[in-house]
Parts: sequence; structure tokens; C-alpha cells
Amino acid sequence: MAVNLAPGEPPVRLTTPGRLRRLIRPMLWRSAARGLAAVLVVSVTVVPLACLGWTMLAIFVAITLGLNVGLWAGRDSGLGTLAGALLMPIIGLVIALCLDVQIIGPGSGAIALNDIQHFPYAARFRFTDARVATEFTAITDKRRHLGTAAAGIWRVAPVVPTNWTPATPVPAWAVAVVSGYGPLDFRTPRNWQQSYRAAVRYVPTALSPAQDALARALERYHLTAAANAPLLYWVEEPPAVIADERTFLAWVMFGGVLTWLFFLIGEALLVPEASTRP
Repeated sequence: MAVNLAPGEPPVRLTTPGRLRRLIRPMLWRSAARGLAAVLVVSVTVVPLACLGWTMLAIFVAITLGLNVGLWAGRDSGLGTLAGALLMPIIGLVIALCLDVQIIGPGSGAIALNDIQHFPYAARFRFTDARVATEFTAITDKRRHLGTAAAGIWRVAPVVPTNWTPATPVPAWAVAVVSGYGPLDFRTPRNWQQSYRAAVRYVPTALSPAQDALARALERYHLTAAANAPLLYWVEEPPAVIADERTFLAWVMFGGVLTWLFFLIGEALLVPEASTRP
């Protein structure tokens, strides 16, 4: 059927898509797939570095790699470029600064505490003869770091076999933190009172100055530490703790992906169409 138009009248666009139809555009789904890939790349790269205790390198990689893959994920629009450049580094930084338990590595099985040096890559331990010598506890000397957990007081105490004496090098150290906001699960020193004889490996972060407390313990009590003596969280069930930390990591990744999808949907629905074109 022909449509008659008055002279000079612009043609009517009968196929103009509504805002909801923007959600089925290939460009949006390509951006969503790139965002998912960016979150995975950042997480897979930063997690091993954090587990090895290379915190500053993990922070550097989180910023540089996150910035690059974020720009790539949001290349279809100016707002997407900005959102990706902010979101992806933030995901990497959260992992690098909050992951203080080694979640990658084997278990030691039941071992004597003095054999711990034979398991340099183990993430979880069970001991046949170990206790936390709370009488040699030392704390950080000042609160110089930011963050909820790190703003608390970090403590360390020797983990020793039953026949240990202060003249013998300390084979391992238990770490804990006391914050102003109540107990923080296995990270609190209340676990030291339990006869668990199990631990997970602690990895240092930029926001957890447990090393300051360790230096004070060595100086105050005139102790010596064994070479490469690990720092441990004293726990009841190491596999459960590591599973919880992996769940936390999964939630960080899920939150990053969900935030990216919310941004894409919001941009498609709220931003004028001309502004969303690449």
C-alpha cells in the first residue's frame, strides 16, 4: 500500500527499534562476552601471584592488565571504555589486597612439625605434635595500614612441637588479627586456644602487617626463626577454610561480571542510541 506524503514532509521511520530491542543487538552481547573474558583473565593472572605472596607484583598486574582488558571489553562505546577501565582493575585489586590465604597447592598430610620445611608449596597442613606458644605472643606496634582487617592489631606466636625450648629455632608462626568489629572467623587469636593441630598457609598482603609483629617477637623474646619458617592461620579444618576462600574469590568474579552486565543493560536502556554507537 502506497503512503502519500505532503511535499517537503520527511519520511516516517516505521522500523525504529524501541529501547528494549537494543538488548538483543549483537554489539551488546559481544561486549558482555568480552567483559566475562576480561574478568577471567584478570582473576586467573592475579590469583597465583597473590598466593605466592608477590603482593606488589599482583597489584601492578591488576592495574596494568585490568586497564588493558577493560579498555578492550568496553571498546564499543565511550562509556563502556570508561567503565571497563575502572571495573577490571578494581576486581584485580580486590583479589590482590584481600586474598591472604594460599588457595592453590597440595596438602601435607599428617606430618611432624619439624618436617614442615619439606613442604614449601603446601597450602594446608596437619601436624602430629604442634601447639601455639601463646606465651610468646607479639603484636604490631602501630596501626599504619588502611582497611577494616588491617586496621586491627596483628599478632604472631610460635607454632612449636611439644618438646620445644626457646633456644630452638621456631619452625613456624601462627598469625591472627584483632579488629574493632568483633571476631573475624579463623583469623582471630581465639583459635590459638584450641588443640586443632592444623593450619592453612598465610600469604602477606599490603594491608596485613603481620611481619611487623614477627620482628617484634624475635626481638622481645630473643627467639630465632628457622629458615623460611612459614606463617600460618591456626584452623580446625583446612580444606573447609580454603573452600570458603575460593567461594569468596568466586563471589568477587561473579560481582564483577554482574556489575558489567548491569552497566551494559543500563547503557542500552538509558543512553540515547546515537551515543551508544562505536
